[in-house]
Amino acid sequence: MKIAITGNIGSGKSEVIKFLSLKGYLCISSDQIIKSLYQDKNLREYILNRMDLPHTNYKEEIIQRLNNSFFNKKLKKVIYPLLYAKKKIIAPKFDNFIPTFYEVPLLFEENLAQNFDGTVFINTNILIRKKRVLQRGVTEQYFHLMNQKQLKENIKKNLSDLTISNNGSILNLRLNVIKLLKSL
Repeated sequence: MKIAITGNIGSGKSEVIKFLSLKGYLCISSDQIIKSLYQDKNLREYILNRMDLPHTNYKEEIIQRLNNSFFNKKLKKVIYPLLYAKKKIIAPKFDNFIPTFYEVPLLFEENLAQNFDGTVFINTNILIRKKRVLQRGVTEQYFHLMNQKQLKENIKKNLSDLTISNNGSILNLRLNVIKLLKSL
């Protein structure tokens, strides 16, 4: 059983995945895979060369260019095949385990829901999400840019099979995840 965990920036998707991993569930995080692509020197060079990006300060350059739809489309064409290839390498290891949880931030935006047996939306108030993201050291401009690229919460909630509220503490979130697990 493949279950997608989704939510907008700062909603707590990564916290849910971390907790599920601690509970012994097998989890695959798109964010972590993409991070690993940039950590691999050869893959990073491949991406930067394909995108005509400088090899220094490339993160800042990517963020600056994300508003450009042509750049955004090109970035997806470069990154997504690498992401899916890594997922294919990881996923077969988990074939015998049910369920497997996938962190997929742009699940509905990229029309990926049909690839999963179930979808869980992490619903969090926008002010709480913004505070969390700013605490990570990113700018308010970045938060608004990324938030703008995602569907509104009410749309994602309606498209999802289940919703977990995450407006409280990490303990509260974990209790909500345990309730979710009991409903599977």
